[in-house]
Amino acid sequence: MKTTKILLGARIKEIRKSRTMSQEQLAEKIDVDPKHLSRIEVGRGYPSLDALENIASALNVEMKELFEFQHLDSSDEVEK
Repeated sequence: MKTTKILLGARIKEIRKSRTMSQEQLAEKIDVDPKHLSRIEVGRGYPSLDALENIASALNVEMKELFEFQHLDSSDEVEK
């Protein structure tokens, strides 16, 4: 089972890609270093609450949608 941090990062990446936005573009919109955004997306960095709000706004989603990642975790369980 993946950690919440990893699943949150994967969900942010999933939404970002569905918007055809690069990490650099999103990082610029939310005013963070692209390396920090990369660490968030791979689950090695923690986003602050402010960062989460900015990410949701930049991706044009409600913040709760960033936490709708059950489908990302359940697919791994099926493969096991």
